[in-house]
Amino acid sequence: MGGESGPAASFPEPVLRLFGAEAINELMAAPGFPDAVRAAAANAVRLYDGSWIRNRLLNDRGRLLAVLLLLDLHFTESGGTGFTGAQLRREVVALDVCSAGRATAFLAALRFKRLLADGTVSGRKERRLIPTAALLQTHRERWNGMFAAIAHIDAPAAEAARALPDDLLFGPCTHAMAACFRQGLRVFAAAPELQDLAERDAGLVMLVSLITRDGPVSVSQLARRFHVSRAHAANVLQRAETQGLACSEPGLNGYRASPALQPVLMRFYAVIFLTFLTALSEGRPRGG
Repeated sequence: MGGESGPAASFPEPVLRLFGAEAINELMAAPGFPDAVRAAAANAVRLYDGSWIRNRLLNDRGRLLAVLLLLDLHFTESGGTGFTGAQLRREVVALDVCSAGRATAFLAALRFKRLLADGTVSGRKERRLIPTAALLQTHRERWNGMFAAIAHIDAPAAEAARALPDDLLFGPCTHAMAACFRQGLRVFAAAPELQDLAERDAGLVMLVSLITRDGPVSVSQLARRFHVSRAHAANVLQRAETQGLACSEPGLNGYRASPALQPVLMRFYAVIFLTFLTALSEGRPRGG
């Protein structure tokens, strides 16, 4: 694929193949797109809970993708009868999300937090796991925040998404979204500048939080907000500055977003928005 122009020219092949250059250019030219990016960033900050279990067993990318896959395995692959640990391990290893051992630890943590429950199916010997109402509510809350961001771009699609019942949102829509990843979509491939920071505890959300502020924020404030040590927060922001994504404010012992951060996050969130919009379009019943 070649000859793309405009913003689409800076996106990798899998993104272009899945969504098309025209859709990318239209999205990023939409008048509400900058506001949508800022709203999505604010939602990520709002939902960050500092949980050691959820934020450290897998990085943010791995954790969210693993939950997406287990929801698909439960609602679509098994028709609502649950999934096995072996099934999820095969998925995350095949998609290079994490190791099989880390996936096992993550599932144990979800069971401990009562986000997964044991289930049994007549005639099947293997233990199956079923998402609990608490997990579905947590995921819907996260997605509703993304729908609110998408409303700045496509208000009718966002309104329809918020009204979807669980069986459609976590069934066909989730399956369509998971299919994008199975076909090679990798969000960070469109914004590789974020990859290193995303692998560090609270690294991505600290960086994203900078565009939700009009002025600088101190290292101490970031450390308190995201439940990390001051030394860790300072290290993350120093690395961001080295990569040109943050600017230090020596007099305030803090940081602000650099001019380069906004376009990087625009690429990052463009892929996320397109994934959601595609899933909502393909997942809804025709005529719905």
